[in-house]
Amino acid sequence: MLEQQTKFAPSAIGLIMLVYGVSVAIGNIWGGKLADKRGPISALSIIFSALSVILLLFTFTMQSKIAAVLTILVWGAFAFGNVPGLQIYVVKQAEKYTPNAVDVASGLNIAAFNIGIALGSIIGGSVVENMSLQDTAWIGAVISLMALAVTRYSGLRDKRTLQASSNLSM
Repeated sequence: MLEQQTKFAPSAIGLIMLVYGVSVAIGNIWGGKLADKRGPISALSIIFSALSVILLLFTFTMQSKIAAVLTILVWGAFAFGNVPGLQIYVVKQAEKYTPNAVDVASGLNIAAFNIGIALGSIIGGSVVENMSLQDTAWIGAVISLMALAVTRYSGLRDKRTLQASSNLSM
């Protein structure tokens, strides 16, 4: 994208990716603090909502060098801000439902990330082949909205389960 859509020289892309990596690291720390402060469902809802907007925005900003780099920096922070929240959520769910398998659940969460990377590569490759490179950004936004929907649904299920168990104890 940076070379074909934004018209960066190949020599500049390495530096942009380095700065993206720094924003990913910052986003990972920030995402963990947000999940600790607000809880994983709330943090993930914020992150997936913002990520959807950022990816949609990138559909349009990738034509401008400055706007594309700024969008990529913000994207990096949000893209990996979800990792700690997802890990916290999986571990809390495992502690609640399968306390003897928390370590297994944690490992399965990492496996799910790898499956997501593989599926994203397949979907992205299909989009580039059948549509255009520029379409990958807005399609990524749609996928992020799907992650938001699943997150919200899971949070609602948790609330219903909590309410049902508190009603039973009364």
